[in-house]
Amino acid sequence: MKDWLFYSLLAIVAWGFWAFLPKVALTWLDPKSVFIYEALGGALTGLLGYIILRPELGFEIRGIIPSILTGVAGFIGVLCFLYAIRTGKVSIVAPLTALYPVVSLALAVLFFREKLNAVQVAGVFLAIVSVILISHE
Repeated sequence: MKDWLFYSLLAIVAWGFWAFLPKVALTWLDPKSVFIYEALGGALTGLLGYIILRPELGFEIRGIIPSILTGVAGFIGVLCFLYAIRTGKVSIVAPLTALYPVVSLALAVLFFREKLNAVQVAGVFLAIVSVILISHE
């Protein structure tokens, strides 16, 4: 199995738990509390990663700023996701919010001039259609 496929599958499993576990936590806590505990979990993971991996950190501001903004955007998304699943169904909210790659794709086309072929455009269209079908009650 290719490395990228192995790690992609692990990411799917991890993100599957990431989308499921907050609904359990929200049974006993409000979204703000769950958000803070999730942020603490992320900080602990970052600290452990630093201790175990011992990376030599680069200090190029052009890389640091987007890295920090990635964390900010991620945690804003987490907070919004928590409020969404507080009253919404995880089975609907998780697939809907999983359309975030469409935003990444649009940004890549706009800023990096990446090109999409017809099959990729069809894939985006079908992803949107699939979420509409999953969301239908």
